Amino acid sequence: MPTTLLAPPCLRGRSRRAGWTARLACAVVLGLLGWVPPADAAPEESALQAAYVLNFAKFTEWPPAGLPGKSGAMQLCQFGARDELAQALRALEGRPLQGVPVQWRKVSRVDEVRGCHVLFVAEAGLPLGPLSGLPVLTVSDLPDFAQQGGVIGLVRQSGRLRFEINRGVAQAAGLRLSADLLSLAMRVVDGPARREGSL
Repeated sequence: MPTTLLAPPCLRGRSRRAGWTARLACAVVLGLLGWVPPADAAPEESALQAAYVLNFAKFTEWPPAGLPGKSGAMQLCQFGARDELAQALRALEGRPLQGVPVQWRKVSRVDEVRGCHVLFVAEAGLPLGPLSGLPVLTVSDLPDFAQQGGVIGLVRQSGRLRFEINRGVAQAAGLRLSADLLSLAMRVVDGPARREGSL
């Protein structure tokens, strides 16, 4: 009978707002300790990435003009085709973020990114330059994402999931990242705003 590897308990289920600091710390510690799903367990890897994404957003402050109204939703967008990741991110729909529910949608062109609050770049081909100045928290596991103009890059280091932050890009986008989030990053880059051209 096949067994299914689940994400650790601290990354599963719903939690009260006060528990998100512990959940982010848990996710980061698991990465530091080397909790890695097996190579054939893409859904579990995607679930871990989705947990990181939601927690990154919990520790991000958007400018008031960039937030939805009380009847709106925080738009969690995905660029690129990756079915397991899409499933994991869609599972976040309805979760509370900034006082409103999360809503997932897929984008295929840079002009569709307007209105997104969080954007996971799942594959190369998206120009980051046109996003400059938009209050969009960009996250990706593409190589050197933070150095190339993304806000947060997920990085595999010795089999562990870590993350880098480009604080300069976040500030140019009007995003304020919490000191706790910055302190947990493996590297903080005070780089220029998003570059022209595609990743």
